[in-house]
Amino acid sequence: MKTHIEGLLDDREFFYRLFGEDPELIDLKREMLRKVWALFKEHFIRRVERENLFLISVPNRVEILGKHTDYQGGETIVLTGPKNFFAICGRAKDGISELMNADSAMGTTILRFEGEKPDLLCEGIGSQYTMTVAKRFLNNLSISSLPPPCAVKAVFLSDIPIGGGTSGSSSKVITDFLIFSSASGIYFERKFVELLRENAVKAGMLLNQPGVDDFLLPLSMYLAHYENGLDFGGLRGDRGVGTFGGSEDHTAILLGERDRLLYCRFCPTEVLERLQIPGSYSIVVAYSGIRAEKTKDAMEKYNLLSRTASEAVALLNQLTCSTYSYLRDFLQDLPPGEAAAAASKLLNASFGKPYIAERAYQFFEERNILYRAVDCLKKGKIEEFGRLINISHDLSRDYLKNIVPEIDFLQKSACSLGALGASGFGGGFGGCCYALVEQKNVPQFIREWKAAYLKQHPERLKEALFDFYPPCRGCYLEEISGT
Repeated sequence: MKTHIEGLLDDREFFYRLFGEDPELIDLKREMLRKVWALFKEHFIRRVERENLFLISVPNRVEILGKHTDYQGGETIVLTGPKNFFAICGRAKDGISELMNADSAMGTTILRFEGEKPDLLCEGIGSQYTMTVAKRFLNNLSISSLPPPCAVKAVFLSDIPIGGGTSGSSSKVITDFLIFSSASGIYFERKFVELLRENAVKAGMLLNQPGVDDFLLPLSMYLAHYENGLDFGGLRGDRGVGTFGGSEDHTAILLGERDRLLYCRFCPTEVLERLQIPGSYSIVVAYSGIRAEKTKDAMEKYNLLSRTASEAVALLNQLTCSTYSYLRDFLQDLPPGEAAAAASKLLNASFGKPYIAERAYQFFEERNILYRAVDCLKKGKIEEFGRLINISHDLSRDYLKNIVPEIDFLQKSACSLGALGASGFGGGFGGCCYALVEQKNVPQFIREWKAAYLKQHPERLKEALFDFYPPCRGCYLEEISGT
């Protein structure tokens, strides 16, 4: 029996399962979903087939360790965050898809599926992601003898800061995909599930990983390819959204668990373990107010880090007479603590390109830090874990050069206020910084961290955000009743 949406709105246990025990956070989430449902009722309830309504929640993520390593086959530790997209959607009666943002300033994206491509009729903020999803989904379905997606009506709302570095763009892509695929019924089709599984194997993914959903895992890698434009097995890619990134965001967003961190390896995706931060410590995240959107200049800077890593692969292949695809494949005979210096020395001595040598050094040293951090979490060495977080931040600042002064100030001020460790994260060039703090001190720490930042950067008063970040559940999709 379908759950009525009104019942879910009054069910604190529902929100607890998604976001944890914090009462203030649960109240905020209830109000978000109430707004989405109220607008859906007002604008779309008579214009959809009411027997097929769906509720969607898509979270954000925090990259704890593994900065710019996933697309070179490295490992990362990620936290599935409490910020999210809520959406309610249904199959449209009129053949026109409308995706309405409950924040009226963001507008509505309207499109129609016409033959081989969707036709954009009205642009809302983020419509480029919607069109990327619609085009790729339609193309992949058409060559797989599956029916095209139907027209949908949806209302959605997000509290993920735009350009905040917590993967709001990936969350938007996944939200749009779930809107089109659920309302069309394709998400639940056995043939579609098998299509993804088959192409995951072609892409080199190992299925039947212990404790990992055998549909959500391929789906995470498949949707990452919506952004980077790559083929997924035999499912052809296209331009994507223009970023040359990996799939850590999509893995965290789809596979996250409450109170757990995901430890994964990529290219292809493999969930290695689910880890815990000791119960007396928590993560707090500060959004600097500087957008790190992957558009224009920021996208070029982000992609330069990816291209430089690929250049390092090409040069190391030349030096070693190899044909490897990823940085992770080199220097496997060396201990993790020696690989960074060895890669840097090889590239500097042979080619005299310090920026490529620095990129390779950061990749291998970040992996070394991460391996040590995993050991610390398992053994409860929380102080050493915090120290490694600080080293990772310095590594990004000095070698990736993607840490802006505001993020560096947030990192230093967090440590001066008692955080065991703090680091900028994500693509960089703006965005967020996280801090590892004793749980009992979180409210006071947030007040003091915010005050210190705004004293130094008063111009960020309207944009900056400081939030408690418990590890939350990944994507949620449920068929609901609205009548």
